[in-house]
Amino acid sequence: MFFDFEGDTNEPYLTESGIPFPSKSISVVSSSYLEDRNTHFFGKKSAYFSGRRNQIHLSVSGNSLFGTHPDPFSISIPLYMSEQGASSVILDRTVYVKGKKYGISLELNEGKPTFFVNHLLQKTEGRTVSFVLESSVKIKRKTWEVISIYFDTLNNRYVLYQNGIETAEYQNKGADTIGFGFPENDSTPLILGKSYYGNLDGFHIHKGEPESSYTKFESVRYDDDTKIGYMEGSISTSSILETKYSNSSLLQVQWNVNQPKDTMLELYFRGSNQKFNDSSSLSWTRIKSFTTDLPKQKFKYYQWKIWFRPDPMGKTVPSVQSLSFDYTEQTPPDVPTLFRLDPNTSKNQQVCFLWNSNHEKEVQNGGGYIIHYGLVPNRMVGSVFVKKDKTNELRKIDGNEENSSFKNKRFCLDEDTLISNIYIPEGQLESPEDRRLADQIDVSKKEKRGLLFQPGLTYYFRISAYNRYLNEWDSRDQRSELSPPISFSFPKEVSNLK
Repeated sequence: MFFDFEGDTNEPYLTESGIPFPSKSISVVSSSYLEDRNTHFFGKKSAYFSGRRNQIHLSVSGNSLFGTHPDPFSISIPLYMSEQGASSVILDRTVYVKGKKYGISLELNEGKPTFFVNHLLQKTEGRTVSFVLESSVKIKRKTWEVISIYFDTLNNRYVLYQNGIETAEYQNKGADTIGFGFPENDSTPLILGKSYYGNLDGFHIHKGEPESSYTKFESVRYDDDTKIGYMEGSISTSSILETKYSNSSLLQVQWNVNQPKDTMLELYFRGSNQKFNDSSSLSWTRIKSFTTDLPKQKFKYYQWKIWFRPDPMGKTVPSVQSLSFDYTEQTPPDVPTLFRLDPNTSKNQQVCFLWNSNHEKEVQNGGGYIIHYGLVPNRMVGSVFVKKDKTNELRKIDGNEENSSFKNKRFCLDEDTLISNIYIPEGQLESPEDRRLADQIDVSKKEKRGLLFQPGLTYYFRISAYNRYLNEWDSRDQRSELSPPISFSFPKEVSNLK
């Protein structure tokens, strides 16, 4: 069946039978639309639909494509959406059997084509499956766009195209999948323009894949008044993707494309350690080279966008068969090894520790260590981030104390150290190399971060390492797990007096 609306004019709200749209086993039961000679995709006029008042009801019962075991077939719908058409039902054939919904429906949800298939994919033991083809690419207003759905019933593969570009796909290769088909003896009409505001032209149902004539794209335009030419092109945007760890770095991009002569194809990328959404103001970077000069930002969340533009005549368009991003992830450090007490403690109310240096460069250069302590082995009530240097300035704990070495990193805790970590003055730790740690401390100091050591109690100590990417806001995963606990008891002097 092919509708180009070039026949005699339809008066709105009138009912007519198959003529002037003859088609074997598909006939027009009723139709209502307005003729539009100013806007057309094929020929010299198109059909305008104004909501539920204008619809075309097609009888498809008896047609093999809408039977229980159809051959591969396609439905193509060129449409010209008006300002009110962003939420519409373009095509629908739905029936309820014993309270269960069967059929197909093509809708626009905020301008994005969504094709629903309800319980038509057949499984063993009489079961059925539903699925949805949902495009992330919005239909443009007031320009012709072609939506095509390909039903590859032999391979159980179903594809949604926009202007010849695949925007959604569903395939079911399960061993229990036995086929695709509509309910038997279903007389439900196929409704075209069920609740739609805009124009339709060139509606086509046929066997096989969508025809090449339905990949007609926008051609270059030139305004004689402004002397400006322009072509908008189309955009395809991915969902927000996520890596396992924060501070990932992009290494290279790989894709396989088909780019005909005089077409354009551009790839954009954006990423951040902080979660964002599609409407985020996070800027996009155009990828000029797939191996060099790549975006430098570190990320845990990322998104890509592709801009397609046809050739100036609007006949061919580029396409992307595959796209992948290779990146390296910044894994957290290993747990420091051989964390132990240093028996050579020279001061009272002081406890010193030894441990082996972490091997990661990100810990050795800009990272550091955190000492955790508590009253029971598995519950830490305080933590020590910083120490005072010789100039009385706060610095990270790096273990590079007097008499320390690679295998004997050393650090001592006393009351002054605890006070320095519990009460960090405003304005401290603002040098660039300490900024990330300062972010963590700025948050931690708003909470209870530990008490002073008390005599007569046993304290348990654990250590963790962090690399230079540690950040309380978006990179908490850049710290190691805690080491096994060690213990130390502070003696208590008991008076003989009662």
